[in-house]
Amino acid sequence: MASRATSSDQPMKPLHQTADHASHPLRIRLRLWRNRLLASPGFRNAIARTPLLRAIANRKANDLFRLTGGFIFSQVLLAGVRLGLYETLAPGPLSSGQLAARLGLDEGRMKILLRANADLGLLMEASPDLWLLDDAGVILASDRGLAGMIRHHEMLYRDLTDPDQMLRTRETDTELRRYWSYVREARPDSLGADEVADYSVLMRESQAMMASCILASHDFARVRVLLDVGGGEGAFLAAAAAAHPSLEIRLFDLPAVTDRARDHLDSLGFGQRTQVHGGDFTRDRIPDDADCVTLVRVLCDHDDARVAAILANLHRSLRPGTRLIVAEAMNGRAEGARLASAYFGIYFLAMGSGRCRSDAEIAALLWAAGFAGVKTVATPNPLIATLVTAVR
Repeated sequence: MASRATSSDQPMKPLHQTADHASHPLRIRLRLWRNRLLASPGFRNAIARTPLLRAIANRKANDLFRLTGGFIFSQVLLAGVRLGLYETLAPGPLSSGQLAARLGLDEGRMKILLRANADLGLLMEASPDLWLLDDAGVILASDRGLAGMIRHHEMLYRDLTDPDQMLRTRETDTELRRYWSYVREARPDSLGADEVADYSVLMRESQAMMASCILASHDFARVRVLLDVGGGEGAFLAAAAAAHPSLEIRLFDLPAVTDRARDHLDSLGFGQRTQVHGGDFTRDRIPDDADCVTLVRVLCDHDDARVAAILANLHRSLRPGTRLIVAEAMNGRAEGARLASAYFGIYFLAMGSGRCRSDAEIAALLWAAGFAGVKTVATPNPLIATLVTAVR
């Protein structure tokens, strides 16, 4: 008895058999014509025989292979971080035998891992069987936050084992949703210390590049008091305070987080310049003594209704003239912004809350909440962040 065919069993319809597209704008008709050419094996073979076009075709093929092989490449990275490969090579070059002995691997398998890392631009073979960190490997060895995020991805990968099912299911109980505990709580201010500890450490350690990006893009020299709302353990405030010795710093976050923030800032010697406040930033009064307020990687974690509540509460709480800075990865035209948008679009889906917005979308939310003078500020690295500023 023949089985019933599913949609995936049906033969693909050739592109040249599509409906009439005469009603589409010219740019779409040209794109469809180009797509029909690219779908033709004969046309692709002709390109491969044409020297001037071959380089373009090969680049496109390499880009596509980076996508299809991406999971393997990410696992090479994860293996290197777990084994301590990059930290071990930080002081200087070692042979595969030396690395195998230090990291507890068979030398043959060590060579496979080393070659994969070199091919991905993380290591280089300085001379035969003498391995050294390449630029990206140096950053991995020196940035604890980046290594922490790579380990954190293990959780995301498990959640994405069946990505089409996740897209079909409206409410999914994922590891990420459980990890980011505040996204599943109607009253996040009721969370205990144990429930916020893991993600608070991750956010603190992964904040270095974000802090540098913000400080390079906005001049805080004239700011007297800086308040970071949703500031976690105070990593951004600590960077700002270190850069500006006269700056007074304030932090507002969930009560379970604020004790950790106070301890962290005290340990760095900023205790005399710090005030820490606990509460729910959607409804509790926010301190109004700052002349500049930051939201660093906060709005992206939440859906539009909750973002509107956060901004409305800020508008109610802050004094007129207070400057607000929203800093997070945003959708945009730059390659880094597009990469961030693709990544966070799926990450937030697994997390069960939030999305990567464009600067225009954030500006619209700020205007709707009553803020004025909304402006977009470019940063040195749109992969990390774009700024949108406004005035209460």
